[in-house]
Amino acid sequence: MQQFPYPAYPPVPPRPVVTDEMIRQNEKKKLRSKSNGLGFLILTYYSSLQVSAIGIMLLFNAFGISLTDNHVAEYLLDIAASVFAALIPGLIYLAASGYRLRDSFKNTHVGPTLLIPLVLLGMGCSMAANMLTQLFINNISLFGLENHAGEIDISSHTPLEIVLSVIAIAIVPAFAEEFVFRGIVLGSLKKYGTAFAVVVSSIMFSAMHSNTTQIVFVFFLGTIFGVVDVITDSIVPSLVLHFLNNFFATLMDLLTKSNVFDETTTYTLYYIVTFLFCIGGVFSFLYLYKAKRDIFRITNKDKHEYRYAERLTLKDKYNAFFVNAGMMISMSIFLLMTILNFFPGVS
Repeated sequence: MQQFPYPAYPPVPPRPVVTDEMIRQNEKKKLRSKSNGLGFLILTYYSSLQVSAIGIMLLFNAFGISLTDNHVAEYLLDIAASVFAALIPGLIYLAASGYRLRDSFKNTHVGPTLLIPLVLLGMGCSMAANMLTQLFINNISLFGLENHAGEIDISSHTPLEIVLSVIAIAIVPAFAEEFVFRGIVLGSLKKYGTAFAVVVSSIMFSAMHSNTTQIVFVFFLGTIFGVVDVITDSIVPSLVLHFLNNFFATLMDLLTKSNVFDETTTYTLYYIVTFLFCIGGVFSFLYLYKAKRDIFRITNKDKHEYRYAERLTLKDKYNAFFVNAGMMISMSIFLLMTILNFFPGVS
């Protein structure tokens, strides 16, 4: 029987070797792309606050509603602008990135045995940071500088105006900012390490406020918010903390300007509440450290949600996060606005 030779098949090319360096560079590229989108999200959020306020004001004027000495209309404008600025860019980003809305909120139930001491600890740290901020504000004039942004300006007289001022300053910003900065920014970066996510989300949170009066305080506050959210895997604690911090500032401003108490009594009340929160924070820390000390272990070497995250060094992560168009443009604008806030009538 005649034997036919087997047909000659072309040689199979060897599979390309995927090295650790190739994986590392690919992950840096992915993180840079994600950070680029987050940078434009924060910039859009910041811009929307300004643009939506102007648009709603024009709408009020079209219906014959004047904002001059109309505090109700002013607070309604602030509420609408804050909701629009956070909701629209946030939902657009979620749709474009594939990051789910429910992932922004995570666990919606945090037990009182954990929530209450975390809130007391957070408020104690917040009060301490606020005291340091006031010390900075009182001494900034030594350098010939004066900041013209970040101060609460409340002119409420009627019960309706007081309620609306609390909603506009304490409640709505807490929900809006926590949704964007802790829900989206921190939540989408947490897989690269919780400490990294907390720090960079706090940096953006601080930079967006664009004034030296708040920049250090807000960074510290954002770090507290981020830590308690990471501990509980929920934005509920930071929502409560953010509200309480803003509410306390709003309440003290209302008491000061309404002349309910004399100046000495008002400041005495302020220091008493501050002292009580600080004491509550100390006892809460001792309780949590004794009962659940593992909850304070937040590092960049913890268990990552993403299996390739450990391929990136800390330098790789920060480089990828900040060296991209979205972050560089947004940080440059925030820096410019911070400088302009030293010059009244310019910003």
